[in-house]
Amino acid sequence: MTLLPDYAESLASLSEPSCAALLSLLAPDERRAPVGTLSLAKRAALLACLTGGSLHRRRGVWSVPSPDVCAKPISGVTVADLGRDGMLTLGTVDGQATARLTERGHWFARTAVTEIAERLGSVAPFDRAG
Repeated sequence: MTLLPDYAESLASLSEPSCAALLSLLAPDERRAPVGTLSLAKRAALLACLTGGSLHRRRGVWSVPSPDVCAKPISGVTVADLGRDGMLTLGTVDGQATARLTERGHWFARTAVTEIAERLGSVAPFDRAG
């Protein structure tokens, strides 16, 4: 599978000091989530939610609260699918629809970020033996 430019841009933004604290890659002994089963749109949505902290629905599309993190809109179908898959929890805050990563969604997002970082050479691949 090839690395999408959107992933590379999002990962590059994670290297900035303000975003570094948000990024927690998988521990060396932590099992990887089966991210290969997710569509590219779902992976991008999980990554956006990881870097942005949550997603908010505005004008019919979902996006992160801060436009600096990810400017790409996310389809409502993608968010609904991730909610059904147990990766996002949907709710409302002050009358605005929001979506946050569940524990499972956080695991999938961190696995995706780890794999992207490995492909870009940002981190050493973890030893998967054992």
